[in-house]
Amino acid sequence: MELLDRSDPQRIGGITLRGRLGAGGMGRVFYGLTDDYEQVAVKIIREDLLGHTEARARFAREIDALRTVQGPHVAALVDASGEGEERPWLAVEYVRGLSLKEFVETCGPLDGEHAATLGVLLASALGDIHAAGLLHRDLKPGNILLGRDGAKVIDLGLVALVDGPTDLTTTASTLGTPACMSPEQANTPKQVTAATDVYSLGATLMFALAKHYPYDGKTVAALFMNIISADVKPDLAGVPEEFAPLITAMLAQDPADRPTVPETYERLKEVATSGGVTLPVAVRRFAVATYVERDSDPQDPTPPARPRRRDLSEVVVPGSVVAKLADRLRGAYAVGARF
Repeated sequence: MELLDRSDPQRIGGITLRGRLGAGGMGRVFYGLTDDYEQVAVKIIREDLLGHTEARARFAREIDALRTVQGPHVAALVDASGEGEERPWLAVEYVRGLSLKEFVETCGPLDGEHAATLGVLLASALGDIHAAGLLHRDLKPGNILLGRDGAKVIDLGLVALVDGPTDLTTTASTLGTPACMSPEQANTPKQVTAATDVYSLGATLMFALAKHYPYDGKTVAALFMNIISADVKPDLAGVPEEFAPLITAMLAQDPADRPTVPETYERLKEVATSGGVTLPVAVRRFAVATYVERDSDPQDPTPPARPRRRDLSEVVVPGSVVAKLADRLRGAYAVGARF
């Protein structure tokens, strides 16, 4: 997190801005606090786009999508600008953890159990997005944040209606991130379906497991040609054997050959719980293993503790606690005793 620049706003709506989180194609993202001290990530449209009708319409579409989608694994909308405001903005819950892209690049690929659990959470998020009649169209490692409770999907800036025009204008311009883009999205962006999000989920899981994407190319044009060519197969190097059939199916050239989101969810759940653990336990293990706290508020002189990545096996319970618990259990199982 960086300090605010002199040119940055200090306050917007009922939110005090405290630092810079990053920037994207549509605007800059800030860390802020509401008047109730709720931490939020605030996206403000770029000043040079204020006069662009399409950019403003896309920003409004993202706000509408966030108001519509309800789900534990999609970052929730906290507040947003009204119709009459000159500079559109939106605020979503702040997730202090790293993005999946940052985590894999820093700590390395996920193991099979954690990757499967991640896939379950992302499939759940896509299910909630699709249930609202929307497509994400830009699911990728950079749009997935790893928080205390697992993974959350962010950035609905390219969201589209399932049963309507998928772009805001009549152009057929390609929108999305090439590395995770399906063949149909790269080739015919106005004819995408829910299967496009399944493909992006497959590409994201490949990155989580093997630290690379299905296709590569020396140029963006070469990458697009590899993606849309039926003769070029995705590179599965580094993908564990138990994941290869599912990942291959999710990356099928023909959208009709890909599993649905519910089918993907169930197949990943089988892997995540194959060791006899319940899904909630698998999610908790995933969260403990992947949560790395971001830098604190740059204006706060007392930064929070920064927990390192750790495994549940590292947790040590003091002997006094164990002894006390043992005494309680012996009492509980004594004849006539009540716990």
